[in-house]
Amino acid sequence: MSNTSKPKLALWLSGIYLVFALGSWVLPLIAKPDESMAGIFLVLFAQPWASVWVWVTDMLQIDSFALTMVVMLAGILLNTWIIYRVFAWFSRR
Repeated sequence: MSNTSKPKLALWLSGIYLVFALGSWVLPLIAKPDESMAGIFLVLFAQPWASVWVWVTDMLQIDSFALTMVVMLAGILLNTWIIYRVFAWFSRR
């Protein structure tokens, strides 16, 4: 009997990660301008893509909040996909 249904553990873990990560993505958007630490959770959830983005922005001297938020969202979505694929693979073994 083959298990072709979607692995529940992978769905739960990637879903929980996505909820917390999107919450950290919204936090800098609603924070007051003087709250400089509002994006720390976003950086943690978007690793390693946040580190690569910092390197690219330093090299190209880009300073755009909107572009950074889009790249961090892409990093979060990519991390969610990676979490789902890894745990789906483990649960099928």
